[in-house]
Order: sequence, then C-alpha cells, then structure tokens
Amino acid sequence: MYLPAHFNDTDIGHALRLIAEHPLALLVGPDAQGESFGTHVPLVAVPGDGLVLEGHMARANPHWGWLQAQRRVLAVFSGPSAYVSPRHYESVKNVPTWNYAALHAYGDVVLIDGAADKDALLKRLIGQFEPDYSEQWRGLPEDYQYKLLGAIVGFRIHVTRWELKLKLSQNRAAVERERIREALAVSTRGDERAVADWMTRLGG
Repeated sequence: MYLPAHFNDTDIGHALRLIAEHPLALLVGPDAQGESFGTHVPLVAVPGDGLVLEGHMARANPHWGWLQAQRRVLAVFSGPSAYVSPRHYESVKNVPTWNYAALHAYGDVVLIDGAADKDALLKRLIGQFEPDYSEQWRGLPEDYQYKLLGAIVGFRIHVTRWELKLKLSQNRAAVERERIREALAVSTRGDERAVADWMTRLGG
C-alpha cells in the first residue's frame, strides 16, 4: 500500500493489537483465472516466533482451493477510522482528510483439514472470542460436531511481510494533533474515540 514514512509503524505490538481489536480481515488472492478474489474472515494471531494467522472458511467457498494452489495471500485488517475537519488546523488553507489504521499482511497459506486439527483451531477461536461457549460446543452431539467440521476448511498464514499504516496526523503540528485527538475523544461515535485512543498510544 501507499505508505509515507511518517505513517509507517514497525511496532509488532501495534500490529498485534490491531489484529486483536479488529480481527475481521479481507483475504485477497487469485481465483482460477488469476483475478483477485476476496473473502471476509476473522483471523487471530498464533503465539510464537514470527507472525502467524489462523482462521477458517466455508468448504463451499471456492477460495480455499485457489489459495491451496497459489499459496500466496494478502490479509487486510481495517482498524478504526475518522473524518478530520480542517477547522482543527492553524491555517484556513487546509482541506479535510481521513485518519485510520490499516495492516496488510502477506504470506503463505497452509491448509488445516483434519477433523482433530480443525476442532483444536475452533476451540482456540472460541477461547478468544467467547470462552463461555466452549462448554456448549463440547456438549454438542459428536455427529453434529463432525458434520460442522466437515463444512469448513481451516488454514494458517505464515506471514512473510507486513505493513502497518497508522495515519494519525503525525504530519501535523503538535498543537493541531492535540486538537484533533481531543475532538475525536469526546465524539459519540466509537470509531472516532478509537482513533483518539490510537493517537494517545502514539503520543500524538
């Protein structure tokens, strides 16, 4: 993506935070004709060395087969975003803009298609998003669980390169950044408050 130096963030902690707070990613890879195809799917980061993401999609979705053949994939995570009014700037000779956080993760796909492995994957996802549901999942009839597991294909993405863009007014004067942050922090819109939180994390 277009990534000016002042918006480029190389802190892996910030990348992991964005993934955890906004797990719904857009997976982009080629279809059978080589055209771009996208699937929206929640992904989580797997603890360990390097950045590894895992998730699953419906077996009925042809995307997993194309990914298996092509291996390469781009996962796009879109974080919070907010309109920024030029009224916060010192000079009237300014225009509106948009602040946002976005992560592009490029990597190689490995499928997870064994029933036991997919069950373990689902339990990890449940443990992150709704731990209380774990007992209900374990209590479902075994044949029903097996049917559901058969309807999905799990996968891991071994990330080889990632880019984190935090466009949070770092190119503006400190007094202007503070005005923007303060205005967003008192907004009634959750996304705008989240942008203000990210600006606070970056000290701006």
